[in-house]
Amino acid sequence: MGATAGTASATTGDGTLTVQVLRDFFGTGIINTTMDVPQRGMKVAVSDSEGHRVTGTTDSTGKVVVEPSNDLTGGQYRVDVTVPAPYNKYLQAAPASTAENHFDSFTTFVNVSDGKDDSVITGVWNPADYALPETRYFVPIQNGAGGNDTRALVAFGTDKRGTCPGDADCPTVLNTQDQVGTTFALAYDKYKKRMFQGAFARRYTPYGPGGGDAIYTTPTSGGAPTLFAKVPGATETSHDTSNLIKDAGFTDAPGKESIGGLALSEDGSTLYAVNLLTRRLVSFDATGATASAPKATVRIPDPGCASSGDWRPFGLQVHDNKLYVGGVCSAESTQKREDLKAVVYAYDGERFDTVLDHPLTAKRGSVFGSNDNDQATHWNPWNTSLATWDERKVGNVFIDPQPELASLAFTRDGSMILGFRDRFMDVVAWGGLDPRQGDDTPESGMAGGDITMACANPTGGYSWEGTGDCPNHASPATGGTQDAGVVEYFPGDYFGNGVHAETALGSVAYIPQQQWVISTEFDPVVNVATSGTGYYDVTTGQGPGNAPTKNGYQFVSQAQSA
Repeated sequence: MGATAGTASATTGDGTLTVQVLRDFFGTGIINTTMDVPQRGMKVAVSDSEGHRVTGTTDSTGKVVVEPSNDLTGGQYRVDVTVPAPYNKYLQAAPASTAENHFDSFTTFVNVSDGKDDSVITGVWNPADYALPETRYFVPIQNGAGGNDTRALVAFGTDKRGTCPGDADCPTVLNTQDQVGTTFALAYDKYKKRMFQGAFARRYTPYGPGGGDAIYTTPTSGGAPTLFAKVPGATETSHDTSNLIKDAGFTDAPGKESIGGLALSEDGSTLYAVNLLTRRLVSFDATGATASAPKATVRIPDPGCASSGDWRPFGLQVHDNKLYVGGVCSAESTQKREDLKAVVYAYDGERFDTVLDHPLTAKRGSVFGSNDNDQATHWNPWNTSLATWDERKVGNVFIDPQPELASLAFTRDGSMILGFRDRFMDVVAWGGLDPRQGDDTPESGMAGGDITMACANPTGGYSWEGTGDCPNHASPATGGTQDAGVVEYFPGDYFGNGVHAETALGSVAYIPQQQWVISTEFDPVVNVATSGTGYYDVTTGQGPGNAPTKNGYQFVSQAQSA
């Protein structure tokens, strides 16, 4: 007999049977009461010795409750849990155990006779979520206008906090600027123990030997990088290598050329890349040492921007065997803030489905100091016009945060963390020369990126931070004295009690076995004009601004940033 989702029934003399399915992230057979989350949609069947059967489907609490009735007899029953479609594309039975506080197996026997209550707790997991205790973070380094940092890719343990050099060890260098040039996107290949690394368009800083269409691989255990593949037609603008400190002709290229996000399929067979110039998703066979050509190229559809040319896809992430593509409507054609929005698609290999569509018009923290004008406290339309160049100057620095949805990460319950990069800081950087002819004034900018939460709703879909059941954790006390009207799930993205109220640089990552979301960050600890990583509590949103030495790791010094 069937029953509605979350309920089923047994004989009236029985006790109540509760079957719960949790999503496991550790694979030890032991329930983690802090980190395991309810899994809805799992099939539960309860049968008696006579072949009678009741069924249910786990609800948003992960439970099916079997109440006493006349459908089953005898009080001793078999419980079977199965993973139905579409969940069976990525979930399977988690390891069970007989230890204390253990997961039961998918087939379990219970006794609820004579009014006794009983319960079954079993687990499902996606093995792709598993991370070893010695897992490391990998971070690309983009040079400043002076080209003073020779490193291009570094790695460090998840426990690193503080300042390098000083009170913390410096990260391991895996490759250099000479070997790969300026890069941004990464994808880890756990099957071949290597890191994919994509070229990136940034003014003043050159591409590597493979050019702006290059994807490199580097062994995570050490070794020279290799050119893995090229993304066809990804660039059309060259750096002015004879005068790189000015690089005048490259002003409009960032965010529009070279490679955006990278992501590897969960089975390791396919590498995905975003061609920023053509706005296409490019896929490569990732099973070999190199790939001579893409195996597929697909247009990423315009989600309805004010103009099709305003659509700027960038970020990629694979989660639960599905590819997610993030981008923004840049409002470049209209120069109207109301035309800015963030969009995330889910791609199953055949179609793009919109899972998030949200305007980027709300007030944010001030990029620098007490500048409370709209330009410093909001996302702005993309614009690199030399005719309006001086309008971007606020005091003695350039401030004009222009959004790129550069990265995505997923929490244990499926919520989406969005990493927004300030595109204008790849146009201005720090210490480069004015791009206008006849003007060689040194210029410096202040970044205004963001880290944003879109909470997964129990019944499907997402709620932007501060809407629905997605919390707003911001207040003047938690957000560095920023305006009380600013809404943030992660209010800890500030420096110096509000000197910089938006310090995220656009790359986010999350390991399900940890409590911390990691984000690239400028001024992550106590020193100015530096960068590194910030760590945010995934529950409270507290970050480097709230406790810099505990929640930040500086590994790019002021001298290296120049």
